[in-house]
Amino acid sequence: MNRSARNLLFLLSFLVPLLAGSDEQQKAHKIVNKVTAMAIDPAGKRAVSLSMSQYLSAGRAELVQLRQAMNMNYGDLFVAYELVKSGAKMDVIAAKMKTGKTVWQAADEEHADWKQIASDAKKLNGKVDTNLLGHFGNNKAETQRDRADGYDPFRDSVTADNDVSKQEVEDAQQRYVFLRDHTGVASASPLDTSTEKSARIVRTDPVRSGGPTGAPSSAPPKN
Repeated sequence: MNRSARNLLFLLSFLVPLLAGSDEQQKAHKIVNKVTAMAIDPAGKRAVSLSMSQYLSAGRAELVQLRQAMNMNYGDLFVAYELVKSGAKMDVIAAKMKTGKTVWQAADEEHADWKQIASDAKKLNGKVDTNLLGHFGNNKAETQRDRADGYDPFRDSVTADNDVSKQEVEDAQQRYVFLRDHTGVASASPLDTSTEKSARIVRTDPVRSGGPTGAPSSAPPKN
């Protein structure tokens, strides 16, 4: 084997793992962003908040507080918790984000297991679907749960919530409508008058308009 061939093989031995890791990260990002897109408006956000709380065994108020302190959408927050589960420290992740890094960049530095994150994100999305079906089937009980948890989707908001593409929001809308239609429910959750007025000011009724809505900007992970 000549020197050029040896150099090429040496280079490939470094590039192949890097390319594979990048592909795994993109797959994880796509699945995680389904969570972020579903939480683009109050109706979907209720289900995402509850699902995250159940999956992570964390209070909904705690998640809201952390989101607002770190300006993290629900998808990024999920990744942060996955890193913590693997041994990372939340304050270290927060410090990195304060320097301008994304949670995805922080995850790379922490040598994140993207396959595991993608697998866990699929489970979380399954919980979101289950909770959405529960909401459509018995929205009164879900409203009571919100009150018991001290949760208000209209106050659970950060600018990073819009870090999803238009296509991802449209996919979330189709998913929302599919689940709604399979429960035979076509009306919005009963809200008190002041809350309903507030909701209409924030954005259109998500059930009447067909699910998650908004005007997000595309924000793929930075490598």
